[in-house]
Amino acid sequence: MAVAPATYVLRPTTAHAAICNCQGLQCDCRDGCCDGYTDFCCFLTGENLCPPGTIVAGWWKADGSGFCDIGSPRPRYYLDCNLPCDASCGCNGSGVCKSECTSADCRCAGGDCHSRAIDCTRFRYGQCNQHVPCLGPIACRIVTCVPPWDWDHSCTTEVATDNQTALHDRPCLHEGFTDVAPDSWYTEPVLWMAEQGITTGFTADLFGPRELATRAHIAAFLWRYFGRPTAAAQSVFSDVSADAYYGPAVAWMSEKNITRGTSASTFSPDREVTRAEAITLLWRAAGRPSGSPAHGFDDVEASAYYDEPVAWANATGITMGVSPSRFGPADNVDRAQIAAFLFRYHHNVAAATGSRVRGPE
Repeated sequence: MAVAPATYVLRPTTAHAAICNCQGLQCDCRDGCCDGYTDFCCFLTGENLCPPGTIVAGWWKADGSGFCDIGSPRPRYYLDCNLPCDASCGCNGSGVCKSECTSADCRCAGGDCHSRAIDCTRFRYGQCNQHVPCLGPIACRIVTCVPPWDWDHSCTTEVATDNQTALHDRPCLHEGFTDVAPDSWYTEPVLWMAEQGITTGFTADLFGPRELATRAHIAAFLWRYFGRPTAAAQSVFSDVSADAYYGPAVAWMSEKNITRGTSASTFSPDREVTRAEAITLLWRAAGRPSGSPAHGFDDVEASAYYDEPVAWANATGITMGVSPSRFGPADNVDRAQIAAFLFRYHHNVAAATGSRVRGPE
């Protein structure tokens, strides 16, 4: 088996096991099972999550994989899921107990020498769940484009790097968005949008929740949500091609007077969207409902074009502002926030009517 030194590491190093020793596994040292790394949780359980009974013990990043890149290079993160130790065993200060003190069953994943090992490597980076002083071998790994301290709030930001893992991969790691944490405030809205066909992400496994939303993004999201209606004519805007992914959306929005563009001839699809613009577009798409109580935000004047949309959004729980007294109309919104606005609209407003609101006729 591949066994790393029992080390509790709180500094950059490598997760690679120190030796190749496949005795008893009938594998060659050149096989994946003997390379010192642990296989992925999704291969074992079907989910890119730590299995029940294991705990995130530490993480490292790999640069240059390309798997997390949106516009610029970004790291990929690997989190170790370690087995617990029997309460009667100690770690003698190492942070990792002996395998016999755990339920570990050191083996090649799937019984295949070409797969990496599971339950074998006694190693701990140690940035996560530091209140747990003693853990067993690594059961499996999870992989994400989300910073570990956002994925699991027990993790610190202290960085460890091992670029040898940059291209370690399995097909199951690309089922769903790898840049959406399992329990973030935006997780449910983003997954709902994907299930409804409102978004397919930048790629099949990257949604880009913290990417700033553009006018093209919100146009496409609204159009898909309201049933992909067909406009009678193409967009009148010179900067919107009919075959762009947002072309039919902008044509519909223009026809229904949901948008007037940024000028008589331009829509500015790549321009970032502000909170005031996003809420106003949603309000218009919802049929310009009126009669909402005053919102109470100090930074929204009664004469502003977005005053009534903000009052409606606040009254319906679509947004409560960036603070009790501030809406932040000029603040840019990211794709996660747009997902949350649309999700709340659907559940707080459309669901209350008994059917999805289809927008202006």
